[in-house]
Amino acid sequence: MTVSEPTIYIDFLCPWAYRGAMWLAEVEKAGRIRPQYRFFSLSQNHAAHEGHAQPPVWERDPKAQGLPAFLAATAARAPGQEAGDRFRLALQRARHEDHLPLDQHATYRIVAERAGLDVARWETDLKATDFTTLAREHEEAVRRGVFGVPTLVWPEGRSYYVKITDVIPAERAVPLYDAIETVHRFG
Repeated sequence: MTVSEPTIYIDFLCPWAYRGAMWLAEVEKAGRIRPQYRFFSLSQNHAAHEGHAQPPVWERDPKAQGLPAFLAATAARAPGQEAGDRFRLALQRARHEDHLPLDQHATYRIVAERAGLDVARWETDLKATDFTTLAREHEEAVRRGVFGVPTLVWPEGRSYYVKITDVIPAERAVPLYDAIETVHRFG
């Protein structure tokens, strides 16, 4: 069986994106996928639908709910994608399992520690981080037709928005993925 490499768009605010990430972590553990996580700002998406796409929310209100999390996660990617993925997953768990406040530096520091990052380096990288990565990944998502999270986009371009209301049990993770991938192949 081929290992698929879907791109997964997320926003840290979204519980469906969290549940999707937990589900896909099980599918990845089973060796079926190598997901590439990218950012999609629900705040910007909502503003665009209300006729306020420009300037983007990160330029108008850089401290808007959820935006600082993208900066923290971007800084965590600086040493490499693996560190970024550990931070992303730990931040999603901190927000949705531990109910830690998303937009507080103390939360990001706890998450950096949990993810095994060099916290001093992460702090330095955070000071040098801006919204360039979020802007680029969000615009890419919009070009690909993303409107919500989590959205899975396969390399061929077909995408699926998946609204997951409950965390998928580990034993059902791969069968659910197989069903969606089957629809992808034949849809």
